[in-house]
Amino acid sequence: MTSRQLIAWSRLAERRSRAGWWSSPLAVALVAGAAIAGWVAWRADAGMASASHAWLAAVLLAFGLAFMRVPFHLYWRADAALLAQLPIEGGPLLDAALVRCLRAAATTTLAALVGALPLARTSSELAARHAAVALALGAAAAWLLPSVATWAAALVTIGQRDDRVQRMRAAAGIAATPGPPSTALLGALPGLAATALMTGILLVSPWLVGEPPPAPAAAILLAIAGASVASILATRAGAPHVMGTILRDVSALDRQHLATLEIRRPTAIERAIARLLGDAALPYGKDARLVRRRFPMAFALGALAFLVLAVVGLSRPADPVPWLTAAIGGAAIYALALAARLRRPPIELPRLSTTLPIAAAAIARARLAWLLGWWSIFVLAPGLFAALRQPDPVPGLALLAAGTAITLAAGRAGRA
Repeated sequence: MTSRQLIAWSRLAERRSRAGWWSSPLAVALVAGAAIAGWVAWRADAGMASASHAWLAAVLLAFGLAFMRVPFHLYWRADAALLAQLPIEGGPLLDAALVRCLRAAATTTLAALVGALPLARTSSELAARHAAVALALGAAAAWLLPSVATWAAALVTIGQRDDRVQRMRAAAGIAATPGPPSTALLGALPGLAATALMTGILLVSPWLVGEPPPAPAAAILLAIAGASVASILATRAGAPHVMGTILRDVSALDRQHLATLEIRRPTAIERAIARLLGDAALPYGKDARLVRRRFPMAFALGALAFLVLAVVGLSRPADPVPWLTAAIGGAAIYALALAARLRRPPIELPRLSTTLPIAAAAIARARLAWLLGWWSIFVLAPGLFAALRQPDPVPGLALLAAGTAITLAAGRAGRA
């Protein structure tokens, strides 16, 4: 099967799985762009700087979600195991995955460009600067992040193969060498790349409103675009021969077959929480171990939210509402995703859980405790610091209360 044929087959499958035209990427982009534009137009009443900060906060949140979705376009797919078993070469598999990433990036970029339209009423030059930032982030979402995620998976895949060799060497009495790369690289490397990108964009934020930035804006944007192009060329040249292995081994990791299980003991904070849970301590420990192994992005994005809120608290910007809204709102949206992941494989196996001598209420309480612990450490604590440091803490406290209510409701939804 050629790349063109596999891409056409993938697009046909996606069209058939849609609920309707309203779920198409174009419709989603236009609706999201209109929402951003409305937010920006409302903040424009307080000045160009407030409108720009509102746009930047919303766009960083949108691209943060796009960055987080990249591994799911590449190898954490429902059909990854099926594709790995079909007689398809690595080149078409990689091309189809990269096209999915490109289309998702184009959707997010279009939403960002539509959201910047209200800025053109004030200054077409400044609106063009915002468009340049959107295009740079779009290039990173389309090419740089897929490249980083692909090579992270390649490292883990090669490491899994080497680990099997090490076990054979150990059985033969031959000295073993250091172990394979951690499976946490699957989420940690893309998370690190996304954090670096967002930090670079924040450095050029004064340039968006006509002020001198702490670093050359053109150099940073060109560096992001250049790194994106160079990385995708290198990936397309070198990764096709391992793409089939990546799909097979990452699918095996999800099912805990034919792979090293890096299930490490809970951290000190998690052990302290477990001691308060009584009969829910055992399932809580299981959740803590498996989430760290399977969804390391939760900790990367949590650390990013913590950093943003801490910076808002320390810097006390003139208009903190956009940053607080983006950080707390984005974390609340991700908490909804985490709540759903805690209730399904590979974190929870409902049919197996019913056969264990553990009450369903204890399992549900463990999930809720893990979710609230994540929220308290990464969002609630720095969010309180950021809100109380502002001249008017009411908006920040209101956002925190809303986010906490959403997280609590998402965690309790699984108790029904």
